[in-house]
Amino acid sequence: MPVICEFLGFKVYIYFKDHQPPHIHLRGGGFEAMLSIADGQVLKGQLPNKLRVVAIAWVRQEKDALLENWQRAQTGTPLFKICPPK
Repeated sequence: MPVICEFLGFKVYIYFKDHQPPHIHLRGGGFEAMLSIADGQVLKGQLPNKLRVVAIAWVRQEKDALLENWQRAQTGTPLFKICPPK
């Protein structure tokens, strides 16, 4: 489970050959959540409000790169890092 980004004390993961729909995992600070790559919405888990707002905006901004990493993960190809939100 490669870490593809880190921000606000949280790590962002995409798991190899994970289930649909395309999503990311955020972990840190005692929280864990799964967010949809399509729109950034929380599919499972909970996040502090500030992080949730930042994460949703970041997913929407980096959607293309996240989808590319998702496709790479489905085929077992190494993933690349994505810049954290500014």
